[in-house]
Amino acid sequence: MPSASEPPGNSTHTAPASAGGKIIVLGEHAVVYGHTALAGAIDRVVRCQAKPTDGLSTLSIPAWKIEVSVTDEDTPGKALRALLLAARADSVALHADSNIPPAAGLGSSAALCLAVARCLAPDASPEEHRAIAGAGEAQFHDRPSGIDVALSQCGGMARYDRLGGLVPLNVPPLSLVVGLSGVQRSTAVQVANVASKMTSDQGQTATAIAEMGDRAKEGIAALRNGDMETLGRCMSACHEALGIIGVGLPRLDAMVEVAMDAGALGAKLTGAGGGGAMIALAPGREFEVCAALGAENFESFVTTLGATT
Repeated sequence: MPSASEPPGNSTHTAPASAGGKIIVLGEHAVVYGHTALAGAIDRVVRCQAKPTDGLSTLSIPAWKIEVSVTDEDTPGKALRALLLAARADSVALHADSNIPPAAGLGSSAALCLAVARCLAPDASPEEHRAIAGAGEAQFHDRPSGIDVALSQCGGMARYDRLGGLVPLNVPPLSLVVGLSGVQRSTAVQVANVASKMTSDQGQTATAIAEMGDRAKEGIAALRNGDMETLGRCMSACHEALGIIGVGLPRLDAMVEVAMDAGALGAKLTGAGGGGAMIALAPGREFEVCAALGAENFESFVTTLGATT
């Protein structure tokens, strides 16, 4: 570990580093308010490489159509500044590639920030990597819960809450269908909208938030017991609750309906909502669900939760 007088970064480091995305199965938004969430790391990643430069530090992510410098005032530019400052790194040119769809609720920004942290500070401790990544993630999201960075770092399946942190779950990997709405959205905006509703709707949002926390706990028990039907019901209940708190989208509702009609046990939006992705639990019928979504011109893929990074 670097000493207090030594920067954790190393501008001459050029070896690539990577970090994975995630899916929140149950409990998004609720986890921001101290409730439990169930989530898993997915088998899609961001890979990053850094090279020293005599000019301004830059970040290039062609797959996401991002090209920024450290002086830019958009969100990626601010995140780059925060990451460099936290890592105490010299000027670098960062290049990243990714197969995680951006702004879809799949942990793309956390994976990016952790991959950059690992790249800039290869000899830092896991705690330092988490802190560096968290500084960047705070630029992407308002009041980030911390689950995305923690899960990207640890991998596997886990329960999470702010008080207890990430608690790994010893459960088999979970296969899910991911459907992409094609609508990018800002997590920060969705979180802020929910916070506003928490103070203006006489408790309806708070009740729905608590309901999602309860369903997350029930879903974790069901997953441990191999009870996929109960897990699916918890997912569908949470989709309804997410609609109540105002983060739903008709396109996501339509995808959920298609998945359920094709034999899914449960389906819901995942992440902040307002766009992004839907997930469906359909053991043994994943490709039938993908085919049904494709017939309605929705893009989808099958992923396995429980990946390690």
